[in-house]
Order: sequence, then structure tokens, then C-alpha cells
Amino acid sequence: MKENTAAKVNTAHSGAAKASPENMRALIATPTHGGFVPLHHQVYAALSASLDKGEWAPGDRMPTESDLAQTFECSLITVRRALDELVRERRIVRMRGKGTFACTRPLERDLAALTSFTDEMRARGLNLQNKLVDARLSEASSLVADHLGIEPGSAVYRIERVRLIDGEPLLLEEVQIPAHLAPGLLETGIGEGSLYDILADVYGLELTHGQETLEPSLPSTHEAALLEQDRRAPVLLLEMVSFTKDDIPVEYCRSVVRGDRARYRIEIRRQRAGLALVTNPDD
Repeated sequence: MKENTAAKVNTAHSGAAKASPENMRALIATPTHGGFVPLHHQVYAALSASLDKGEWAPGDRMPTESDLAQTFECSLITVRRALDELVRERRIVRMRGKGTFACTRPLERDLAALTSFTDEMRARGLNLQNKLVDARLSEASSLVADHLGIEPGSAVYRIERVRLIDGEPLLLEEVQIPAHLAPGLLETGIGEGSLYDILADVYGLELTHGQETLEPSLPSTHEAALLEQDRRAPVLLLEMVSFTKDDIPVEYCRSVVRGDRARYRIEIRRQRAGLALVTNPDD
């Protein structure tokens, strides 16, 4: 069974050789402004900076707590507090009997923006791959039909893909689109690029806004296998309906996202009646 971690143990390369004790000590020796900074936070900041610089690549084994305590000339308790912060941020992972390893930094996305996942990842310079799991003509369930404004049993295209970054599964995506809106969709190369681009360029369906929900969940056996994670590890479940500017519902998308590889950001603004999502911050 695979470990639920974004880190893959890299025994051929040691990150400790790159992150020298002298460099790390220099980071906490740098003068700070604004008053006293606790030593454990200085150690945390130094280690975080080393991770940011790539001195430990994902999967690299980090120095032991004793080695870090010697490097920073501090107690083991101080080192553990610093490492605890990095564990909470999912920058590192502790593996019993093996050590502490650097992780792939969780991918952060903005919930308030409707963007093509393909275009967004490419704009960030990330290596995105799509693995087409299933693509077929199906019948809309009552739930999907309600979201898409069609009758239950209506023909829909059902497309299931795994989206991978650098060969590592990030999310499993199931998309359903009314067949009458995009005839011949399965023959347009849906496994390769952006579905949003295909809908816009081939069918004139420009998706401009959507409604999305997010909740924590556990994956099914099928989902866990495709995401290459333990079935007991949490995931984020996103459900979204995307619309054209004329409020025509075009796409129902259900995404199962690995909880250790992504996090989502949302901007809120206080209103008299409570908190509201800012979907048009420039208005």
C-alpha cells in the first residue's frame, strides 16, 4: 500500500549536501526588524527558505533533528517545534523508521476564478498531463439533470480524466455535458488539451461563470486507485456547474482532489448580513 504523502524517497540524492550548515546558520543570523522573533520560528524560517530555494527537492531526506539542533545551536525541542510548523504546512512529512522528507508544495488555486485548468497550469510553467480514463455517451442522472437543466435520462457526454503534474496525480475529474450542445465532442481530442478551449473554439460555448461547492471527503476504491493514494487519506470534493454569458448550463464537473497536493483560496468581504464571496472584486 502506498504512503499518503507527496514525498517520494530519493536515496540517490541527499538534500543535506546542498543545504549546508553554514548557509542555514546564516539565515537565522540575519538581523530581523520589528522586535523579538522566537528561536523556533527563526529555525522554521531558515528551513522554509532552504525548501523554497530547492536545496531539498521533493523526496529528499532532511537532516535528523539532532543534526539540525547542532547546526542551529539550539535544543531538540526548538527544532521539533520548527519542523511541526512545516509538517502542518505540508512542506515536509515524517515517515516512521525512515526519517523526514521534503514534499511537493501544495498547489494553491483561487476558488473565485473560473479558468481552464490546462491554461492555468501552463501559465505557471507546470508540466501538466491528462490521462483519459473514460469517455462515452451516457444518460443524465436526476442529480446531473437538475444541475444542467435537462430531463433525467437525457443524453450527456461523460468524460473522466486524471490530471497529473510532473507525472503525479493531482485530481480526478468527471465532466458531463449535454450531448445536444456539443455533437461529436468525443471526436475532438478531449484527452489532450483544454476542454474549455474545445467548447469555445468548436461549439462557440464560452464559459463565463459558475457555481461551485467544496467539501472534505474520502475517496472510493476506484478514486483512490486512480489518484495513487491510500483510501483512508482525505480528499477535497469539488462540484461545479459552468454557464455561458446567457446563463446556459453547459458543464457539470465533479473533481476529487488529493488533500496532500492542493489547497484552495477564497476572498471574502464583510457585509452587513455576514460574509460573502467576492466574485467581482473590481465592481
